[in-house]
Amino acid sequence: METHRPSTNNERKQAASLSQFSANLLAMQYSWLPQERRALIIREKPPLVISNKRFARIQANASQAAKQERQYRQQLRDQAEEQLRAGGEELLRQFGGRKLCITEAEQCRREVQQMREQELVAKRLAEEESAAARREAQRSQKQRIAAAKKLLEQLRPGPRELQCARLQSEVLRSVQAQRQVQVVFTQALERQREQDRRIYHEQVHNGIEEAQRRQAERCQQLGEHKQDLLSAIAERARERQAAKAEEYEQARQERERNQRQLREQQRKDDEKQVARRRQKRQEALASLAMAEQRQQRLLMLEEVEQAQCDIHNEGKGRLEQMKRDIARSRVQQRIQRNEKLALELAPRLHYSAGEDEARHKRQLVEMQKAHSAEQARRRQSREQAKTTRLAIQREAEQLAQASRQQAEADKRDAVDLRLKNDLVHVQFKRQQRQEQLQRMRQLRQQLDEQVRQRHEEETRPDTNYNREAQLECLREDAFFFDYARQLMDEAQARGCPLKPFVRAVGQYKNENRIGAGIRVPPHMVTRLPMGRRTAGDSPAEAEVKAKSSVEEAKLAEEEQQQRRNIEESLKMIETLMLAEATAKEQSKKE
Repeated sequence: METHRPSTNNERKQAASLSQFSANLLAMQYSWLPQERRALIIREKPPLVISNKRFARIQANASQAAKQERQYRQQLRDQAEEQLRAGGEELLRQFGGRKLCITEAEQCRREVQQMREQELVAKRLAEEESAAARREAQRSQKQRIAAAKKLLEQLRPGPRELQCARLQSEVLRSVQAQRQVQVVFTQALERQREQDRRIYHEQVHNGIEEAQRRQAERCQQLGEHKQDLLSAIAERARERQAAKAEEYEQARQERERNQRQLREQQRKDDEKQVARRRQKRQEALASLAMAEQRQQRLLMLEEVEQAQCDIHNEGKGRLEQMKRDIARSRVQQRIQRNEKLALELAPRLHYSAGEDEARHKRQLVEMQKAHSAEQARRRQSREQAKTTRLAIQREAEQLAQASRQQAEADKRDAVDLRLKNDLVHVQFKRQQRQEQLQRMRQLRQQLDEQVRQRHEEETRPDTNYNREAQLECLREDAFFFDYARQLMDEAQARGCPLKPFVRAVGQYKNENRIGAGIRVPPHMVTRLPMGRRTAGDSPAEAEVKAKSSVEEAKLAEEEQQQRRNIEESLKMIETLMLAEATAKEQSKKE
């Protein structure tokens, strides 16, 4: 039972935690329900308590404005009474005390005169207001008409493209400004990196130069030290040579003395040599004896150390044996005490071995049951976790499959949309090509019609309406190029690119065949009349020419003027384009 108690406690703790968790879940399930609406409690503001002095000051400040107003009115009343009194005195002096009251007829006449004057003033004011209103209406109408004309001029096929080009130019200016900002930012980053790199190179270079300078100083110091050492060595060598020469001299003198004393000391040396040999022999014998004694002492020391080790190991073994004996004796004593206690308790509790065995069996069965229940719970928890994991895995697989299907559907939709866009683009290009072909056919028809009309006009002596149409086309072309030049001037002043205007102008020139001259080969140029009238063919030709000469001169002059205007506008446009190209080249070089 004692071995089974911890698991039971753990189970109880787990059950308590599960119950608490389930209670929390139940509480969380209904946390979204609406709660009771709390009643609004309106609290009255506490009374404001002020002192008498402050109340008097507030009252005085509140009545100050009324007091000043009364004083001002009294002052005005006094001034008016003073003026009346002065006026009365002046009238009395003027009329000499006579009556100043006017008659009723005079009063009526004055009132009638005053009413007429008021009517005249009102009439004059009404006329002025009506005239001002008419002028304002005319001015606003003129402004509206001018704005409508300007809008109509802008909505014409030519200026409409120019307005589109102006908007595209503004968009390009914003794009170029953004690109310039990005380029400036990139250049700033590059300059910063280059500056950092240069600073790093300078630091490295300065470090290398400092190291080289220190190395040069060290080499210089080493050279100086070497020179000092060499000079010291040379000085020492000279000193040694002098000392050696002196020693040689002394040695020579000593050799001479030794040679003189050699013979005298030969006998003494022989005796000393014999005595020295005897002493050496004695010392050798003594050293041998001392070596033997040292060897014996070392052997005795080793024996003592070995004896100490043996005694230590024997004592340690005895101590371990004593510990084991004491532990064994304690165990025996505990067993004996338990047996004695069992013998003492057996008569009292009617204890028997069978009951003990049965109790042990019951405990074993209970432990097996608890163990099997715990194993079942563990198995159930493992199976539940496995089931949950498989469910999560299946859900993840389903989500992945759904996402793949959605991705495939999106891909198919994208492909369909791209195909539809391509189809729309192809249809648009086809429609654009058809429109272009239709315009070309219409242009050919118009050209054929113009050729036919020109032929008819040339063959009959009447007004040349084709010339009027040409002049109208020239006027439209001159207006278009002048308007384009104005827009390009404004765009250049604002810093917008001129590429959309150039594209619009080029498209207009291509569509209206401006600047495309008709070149006739030389072999097709002829001087033959080819059915034209010559001078003297018709008597009415002189009269017709005399009548139309003035009109032809005016039309020719206007045509030349319009052509000059077109050429000037084109030259100014080319000048603007050249200035923009030059500015771009300079910016690229910079």
